[in-house]
Amino acid sequence: MKLEKILENVPILARKNFSDIDIEQICYSSRQCAPNSLFVAIKGYRTDGHDYIDDAIARGALAVVHSSDLDVYKEDIIYIQTPDSRKMLPVMGSNFYGHPSEYLTTFVATGTNGKTTSCSIARHIFATFGKKTALSTGVGFFIGDETVHVDRTTPESLDLQQFLRQAVDIGSEYFFMEASSHGIYLSRVAQTRFDCAAFSNLTHDHLDFHETMENYYQVKKSLFLTDPPYTIINIDDPYGERLAAELKERGKSKILTYSFHKDSDYVLGDFQQGGWKQSFNFRGPNIDTTFHLPMGGLYNAYNASAGIIYALQKNIPLSVITTAIETYTPAFGRMNRIHYNGYDILIDYAHTPDGLQKFLTGVKGNTKNRLISVFGCDGNRDVNKRPMMGRIAYDISDIAILTHCHPRCEDNMDVLNQVRTGFPDEEHVHVFADRVDAVKFALSLAQPGDSVALAGLGHYRYVERNNQFLPYNDEDTVRALLNLPKAES
Repeated sequence: MKLEKILENVPILARKNFSDIDIEQICYSSRQCAPNSLFVAIKGYRTDGHDYIDDAIARGALAVVHSSDLDVYKEDIIYIQTPDSRKMLPVMGSNFYGHPSEYLTTFVATGTNGKTTSCSIARHIFATFGKKTALSTGVGFFIGDETVHVDRTTPESLDLQQFLRQAVDIGSEYFFMEASSHGIYLSRVAQTRFDCAAFSNLTHDHLDFHETMENYYQVKKSLFLTDPPYTIINIDDPYGERLAAELKERGKSKILTYSFHKDSDYVLGDFQQGGWKQSFNFRGPNIDTTFHLPMGGLYNAYNASAGIIYALQKNIPLSVITTAIETYTPAFGRMNRIHYNGYDILIDYAHTPDGLQKFLTGVKGNTKNRLISVFGCDGNRDVNKRPMMGRIAYDISDIAILTHCHPRCEDNMDVLNQVRTGFPDEEHVHVFADRVDAVKFALSLAQPGDSVALAGLGHYRYVERNNQFLPYNDEDTVRALLNLPKAES
């Protein structure tokens, strides 16, 4: 594509050595650069892309988009300076890939917890109806029979535009995706047109980044200020109730609410669970039925609701929705269950206070005897949630085992000791510096009727420690320890 075409709607402060050359690839990492590529230098929180311009050029970049002034400009390289290269990356990406979201009907879910399951259930409903779909979650990008593993809940804007283009090219009609608060704030979802935005909840998380819950809320709210035709909100969450009220005052979207406890467009009730499945009644305009979902946990009734409501708006028959809910298979790392020797092992990404509380409560509601929990907290992240999660594990578990998640560059034992302060009686928590040892100990304690709940890593296939990504997965570890076949993911 011609460079001038890629730069449409990009404000430009200065150009040097400009020529309308052909560009074959846009890159924001110098390592991705190849001959005839355009390198976009982005100032990040850990590294600054401007420091890698020479590396990008050495790998074949012929043009550079930058925001900071440079010390050196090479005569055979094109330089384009823009006020904010990060905010312009989605504009260039959308131009390069032909504005793909204009050819898709896109559903986006946001909230602290539940995004992956909400999107996955919604997609399953539409796929059951025969619609061709694609899905982008923290677990991966799913298109046709292909799965692409990703490193972020919400892909970088350029990668997202590429995923959207691939979905269009194979004939997808619907695209389902998560939007994290980081993804919204860092413009990763900019230039993507949404047909529906769903809000699940807002609870304590990411305050190392957002600093306050109000900042966190305002970032989430900004997604809805793009005014998608449909907005679906859980108003049992206090921030959801606030969001619905504020958006109704705007009056630009069709606001649809759901709740177990409040006056809402769709009312849930009669929740029952047992045997790792649940049922709940669902009432609203032209619907009064009971759904049966093969997952435990009240929170998964909430997670299913946004997809059900959206499907109803798109006139998918109730019989199809009912069948889809009954046949749903949990996403990898989300309430995954292994039954072994009369006890159950549950694996989930629950990594926030609210997520851990809901996960452990859901597991306990399906457990005959004891709940044995294995959990931890990330290093170099919000320290305030550490004792909170310790107290939650203490209150709900019969046996609590504390271990690491991603230590990153923080001392592992410092993190564990901070979590342990949440236990009123520190003698009632078992601490293991190594997660494999923690899982092995939990399995050694398990008896028929017990449940072992592994929280915090879920779908992750690595542990981040001292800037290294070390191969690890909870389910793989369990299966290896129990000599069970490795699962497909």
